Amino acid sequence: MSNNSILVSKPEYLQFEDTLELSSGQSLNSFTLAIETYGKLNPSATNAVLICHALNASHHVAGVYEDNPKDVGWWDNMVGPGKPVDTDKFFVIGVNNLGSCFGSTGPKSINPKTGKPWGSTFPILTVEDWVNAQSRVADRLGIKKFAAVMGGSLGGMQALTWAIQLPERVEHCIVIASTTGLSAQNIAFNEVARRSIITDPDFHDGHYIEHESRPKNGLSVARMIGHITYLSNDDMTEKFGRERRTNSNYNYDYDVEFQVESYLRYQGEKFSKYFDANSYLLTTKALDYFDPAKTHGNGSLESALEPVKAKFLAISFTTDWRFPPENKRKLVKALLKAGKSVTYAEIDAPHGHDAFLLSDEKYHRVVRNYFEEIHEEIIQKQSPHKKIPVLERQDLKQIASWINPMEKVLDLGCGDGLLLQYLQEVKGVNGLGVEFDDEKFASAVSKGVRVVQQNLESGLEFFYDKQFDVVVLSQTLQSMKNTETILLEMARVARRGVVSFPNFGHWSHWWSIMNGRMPVTGQMPYEWYNTPNIHLCTLYDFERLSEKLGLKILQRVTYRDNAEISFLPGWRSSLALYYFET
Repeated sequence: MSNNSILVSKPEYLQFEDTLELSSGQSLNSFTLAIETYGKLNPSATNAVLICHALNASHHVAGVYEDNPKDVGWWDNMVGPGKPVDTDKFFVIGVNNLGSCFGSTGPKSINPKTGKPWGSTFPILTVEDWVNAQSRVADRLGIKKFAAVMGGSLGGMQALTWAIQLPERVEHCIVIASTTGLSAQNIAFNEVARRSIITDPDFHDGHYIEHESRPKNGLSVARMIGHITYLSNDDMTEKFGRERRTNSNYNYDYDVEFQVESYLRYQGEKFSKYFDANSYLLTTKALDYFDPAKTHGNGSLESALEPVKAKFLAISFTTDWRFPPENKRKLVKALLKAGKSVTYAEIDAPHGHDAFLLSDEKYHRVVRNYFEEIHEEIIQKQSPHKKIPVLERQDLKQIASWINPMEKVLDLGCGDGLLLQYLQEVKGVNGLGVEFDDEKFASAVSKGVRVVQQNLESGLEFFYDKQFDVVVLSQTLQSMKNTETILLEMARVARRGVVSFPNFGHWSHWWSIMNGRMPVTGQMPYEWYNTPNIHLCTLYDFERLSEKLGLKILQRVTYRDNAEISFLPGWRSSLALYYFET
C-alpha cells in the first residue's frame, strides 16, 4: 500500500470492567479493546461510522503513526479526508476485535485467574460476541446510533450482525465481499489452515508463549492457504503465470522455483512474524460458526432479517471465488423478500476477494456516492430542505402521472435514477431501480435511489411474484434480446406496467429505407453497425404481442420531440408509451 495518507492516527485502549457474556456460555469479567478514531463527532452524535475489520486486520483503519509513518492503515484508500468515507464529514471508528493480537484482550493477554497468558484456553468467540463488545465502545463514546456500520469480508459479517442484533443502532449497513455463511469449501480451507498450526511441533497445545516458541511454520502455511483464496486465477496468472525465478533448467528438488511459490512463501513468512497463531484459530472458527439464519432465524435468512431497520449497500466482485456474487445475491433476495431497503453493486474487478481492499475506481465511486447521500440525510435531519427534482421529458411526466402516491415501483433500466428520485420525493413511492451500466448505476446511487445492478437479460431473479404495484421499462425494450421473457417477467412481478420504445413505424424511418439507408434519428441515433437496438417494432407490433402475452392495455400515449401526437400516431410519432394491466 502506498503511503499517501495525510491522517496521523493514534490508538486508544478502552478498559471495560463489566462482564461480557459470550455465545459459548463463558464470559469475560473484564477486557480491553484497542480503537482508533478519525474525524469529529458532531454535536448530535449522528455522523459516526464503525469500520469492522477482516481476519488479520485491526483497529488501524487509516492514517499513519507519528513514530512509524510506514505503518499505513489497512483501508487508508477508503477512509480519510476527501476519500469515499470522508473523515471531514464523518466520525470513523476502528475497533480491534476481541481475541485478536493488536491490543485488545486475546490469547496473548494474561488470564487474571492464572497469571499466565490465556493461550488456547481463551474462550471461543463468535461474530455476535464481537458485535456485543463493539457496542460497549459505542456506549462509551456516547453514540446511540451509527450513521453506518461497514466492513469487508469478515468485517461485512459483523456489519450484517449489527443490523440484525442491534437494529435500532444502525442507520445504514454496508456489506462488502462477504457472505451469509461459509460454504463447505471455505470451512475446509479453514480446517486445513488450523491443522497446519496445531500440528506444528512449536504449537505446544496453544501455550507456546510459555515455552518461548512460536508455531511460525504452521502459521506461515495457514496464511499461504488463505492467500490463495484471496486472489483470482486471472490475477495470479497475470502476476506470475508459470514464470520461474531463474531462466535455468528445472532444479529437480523441492526448493522455490516458480514466482508464485516465492510470493506465497514471502506472504506466509511475513504473516507469521506479526500475527498470533491462537488468534488465527479463534478468528477462523468464528468465521465457520457465522450463520445468521441459524443463529437468528431458526434456519431462515428472511426470518433472521425481520428485525432489520437499516438500509443496505451490498457489494460483490465478479472474480471473488471465496465469497462469489451468488452469495451476495442470496442476501439481497432475502432482504427484498423481507421488505428491507437494499442497493446492490456487482463490480467487475479482476483481483478476486482482495478487491475490496484495493482502489478500484468503479467500486470507490459507488461507496463515495452512497456516503454522500448518508451525509445529505444527516444534513436534512438538522435542517430540512430538499430540492425537488424536475422532469423535463414529457414521456417521464406521463409515466409519473400513471403512478399513484405511496405505490411500490420497480424501474427496469433506471438509468441515472431521475424518475425514481422524482417519484420518491413528490409521490412518496417505495421505489427500486435495476441498472447494469456502471456509470448510470453510480449516478442513481448519488440520487439516493435504491438500485440493484443486474443484467435484465438474466430475468428478474431478485423479485417475487406481484412484489410491486407498477413496473417500468422505459426506452429499453428495443435493446432486449429476449423481448417476450422480459415482458412476462414484468407481468409476474407487478400488477401494472409501463413500457416505452422508439416507434419504428415513423415515416422518416421508411423514407430512409426507401433511400437505401438504415434510419438514424434523434430517437434512434445509432448507425446500423453499432446500434444496441436489436428488436425494433411499430405500435401495432407491440399491441399484437401484448394481446398474445395477456397484457391488457389501459392507455397509449405517443410523442414526437416532446410533443404528444394524437393524429396518425403510427406514422407520425417517434416514441410510444403503453400503460397496461398484467
